Amino acid sequence: MSTWHDTLLSTLTLGTARRDINAELTRWLEANDALDPTATADVAEQLLTAWTITERLQRLQPGQKVDAKTAAAAAEERELPGPRRTRALELILRGTYPTLLPEALSVLEQRQLLLPPHLLPELLEEALKQLTDQPTVARQMLTIGGHRALWLARQHPDWSALDPDIDLSVAWAAEATPGRRTPLLRRWRAVAPAAARKGLAAIWKGQSPKNQETLLAGLQVGLSADDIPWLRAGLGPKRRGVRRAILRLLLLAGDPQAHDELIQVATAAFDDSGRFLSFLSDNDAKALLDTYGGLHKQESISEFLLANLPPATLPELIDKPLPEFWVSLTKAQLYAAATAIKDYADLPVASEFIDFALQANIAQLPSGLVAEITAMLPQEDFLATFHQLLTAEQHALHHGGIARLLVLSRLQPWSERISKAFILQLVGTLRNLTQLPFALQRDLQSHWKLCIPLLSPDIFGWSRTHLHSMTERSDVFGKLATETLQTLAFRRVLWEE
Repeated sequence: MSTWHDTLLSTLTLGTARRDINAELTRWLEANDALDPTATADVAEQLLTAWTITERLQRLQPGQKVDAKTAAAAAEERELPGPRRTRALELILRGTYPTLLPEALSVLEQRQLLLPPHLLPELLEEALKQLTDQPTVARQMLTIGGHRALWLARQHPDWSALDPDIDLSVAWAAEATPGRRTPLLRRWRAVAPAAARKGLAAIWKGQSPKNQETLLAGLQVGLSADDIPWLRAGLGPKRRGVRRAILRLLLLAGDPQAHDELIQVATAAFDDSGRFLSFLSDNDAKALLDTYGGLHKQESISEFLLANLPPATLPELIDKPLPEFWVSLTKAQLYAAATAIKDYADLPVASEFIDFALQANIAQLPSGLVAEITAMLPQEDFLATFHQLLTAEQHALHHGGIARLLVLSRLQPWSERISKAFILQLVGTLRNLTQLPFALQRDLQSHWKLCIPLLSPDIFGWSRTHLHSMTERSDVFGKLATETLQTLAFRRVLWEE
């Protein structure tokens, strides 16, 4: 009976569309009079009846061990949301407002609320999509679902990868290609960094240099000083790309030797006036540079150092403030500098760099990297920076400016002030639509769609006044104005209930 208890539970969890009732189970049901041969109930209803009987019999056997994997989920500590918020969550998870999912999850986390159980399948599907590239986000989604989400993930083969207790070493051993191993390594590092490093070490010598370089990308998750000895031992390969990748990991892990040796190279790379040399002449510095892989083809020593040195160390070397130094850089050098700022996630330097970028020539900026840096700023730093910008420049969010690109890179909703400034700039540009080039109209449509989930819900009343005339238009912008008001009204339900 215990065997069929677990089998029935698994079949109920997956559904009869995914797992048929096998013949042996049918015979067991008939032998125990669980099925009425004269009844008209379909297979699913008969299965539910059989489960009811079996589950009751299981509970009537004191002392019988229950598999922890199939045991009932623990009682939840969090409360369920009210009916209006529940309905809002249904619309988000079932495709009506999909872009609002991060905000909805944030609301549930802030209010310590539990996602309604009937929405768990949709949540687990979304978590599965995030698992490879953002394992931390996937785990947060599982937390929002409560104990039942974890229980359900453990029952379903497609969702079992979300189980934090899953033995990733088995999955690692089953994979053969670096393209599939690297994302798996990132997942493994997120939950067990040391075990993942040992798993990589076990296959390391058998990999080609190209595969080694690919696999090292997965080691950046969970990187710490514990990884330094193994990384240093891997500096031997002839392939330069492997040594370069190891150098970056050593620096990000805080290896003092790599840091000091790179400072030694940097010291030899500047002239007396604090400008980068075109090439190194110091033999010791050249030898150290070669130890860590040397330069890529057509890469300058300045680009190498800017991309790898911790940004906070530069002022000591150049004897000037960072903004003053950044102004003197070429676009390629700025790209290298922005790469280091993003990877080291030095938030004070990141804020300083965004202040610089907002005043710089957009043609000189690596816009994509600047947007990524803006996205990682804490909300209060982002708001302080852009409120200051709006005070200094009323039309700072105009089309073609770097400020508009950067505010659209955010994941968290804007403040009222930024939201109103953005809407006013959009509406103002659209007053004379017939005079606007088609490419500009297309950009405005794109920007409007992107801004809808970012606008502050608190501007709903203000927006009805300023967008009312826009909603009467018969073109795409009239539809966007209507969608904006509908979405703002919807988001108020998320926050206000």
